[in-house]
Amino acid sequence: MLRSVQDFVMLQENTYDFYTMERQIYLLKEQFNFCNVKVIGKSILGHPLYCINLGRGPRRIHINGSHHANEWLTSYVIMKSIESMCLGIANKEESMVELFGKNLERVSYDFVPMLNPDGVNLCLHGFKSVVDKSRCSLLYEMNEESMNFSRWKANIRGVDLNRNYDAGFNTYKKISEKKYPSYAHYQGVHIESEPESRALAEWTRKRNYHMVLSYHTQGEVIYWTYDDIMVTGAEEYAKMFSAASGYLLGQPDILSSYAGYKDWFIKYYRRPGFTIECGVGENPIASSQAHVILKQTLPILKLAGRT
Repeated sequence: MLRSVQDFVMLQENTYDFYTMERQIYLLKEQFNFCNVKVIGKSILGHPLYCINLGRGPRRIHINGSHHANEWLTSYVIMKSIESMCLGIANKEESMVELFGKNLERVSYDFVPMLNPDGVNLCLHGFKSVVDKSRCSLLYEMNEESMNFSRWKANIRGVDLNRNYDAGFNTYKKISEKKYPSYAHYQGVHIESEPESRALAEWTRKRNYHMVLSYHTQGEVIYWTYDDIMVTGAEEYAKMFSAASGYLLGQPDILSSYAGYKDWFIKYYRRPGFTIECGVGENPIASSQAHVILKQTLPILKLAGRT
């Protein structure tokens, strides 16, 4: 029986940037031969967008984190979830055998733990993370002339990746006050204008998922609807997720109701899609909440794989 490999996935000085995650992805891959790693695209600055796969079954579940840079803790929580599931599979824990099957033939999980690596690094390290210093003056301007980038949500071009999908994009464009690139809330010049959101949308189209979960912070709430679309089974899963995590079911405010990833998935696939708002406080939320968030959300992942 394998012991815990918790030292493989850990925070770095209470933060979690792209390079820390990248090292730990390959540590997990080396430890577990069933942990498959793919690159589904690249960010504007050329960072790989990693997808970690567990299982090869017909039921396909997708989980992503860090659409928003200052929500980088979701990347750590997802990586810890992968670690936990890998350990359970390797040790043939009853719950993992029941979920995946003896030969991992029942379900397939795809994790994209950090969709916005450029933004995460900027949020955590400021201009130190930007090799091309010619970008710095524009970033300073988009950040409302502040050198504190801890609130930065957008990608490196000032586009909110979770407002860049084809689900009420033009409606959001009309009602949003952000008309130009900014640290937050600007939707971009057109649908899937950004390489990060486009890569995830194209991968989703390729994989044709049965369910998607998009991790965000904050609020301890689950959003599961878009527009007036009725999705078979979505309410039942939402209630199970709520009961398992203790998170409330809610409706987002008007500006958060359009152009998001799970909104686009629901609109085009008519299958269950969920935004999981983890933790409490103001973003970026304290990394000390990670253990509690993992305990709350890991049951959601396991329930998502069941039919």
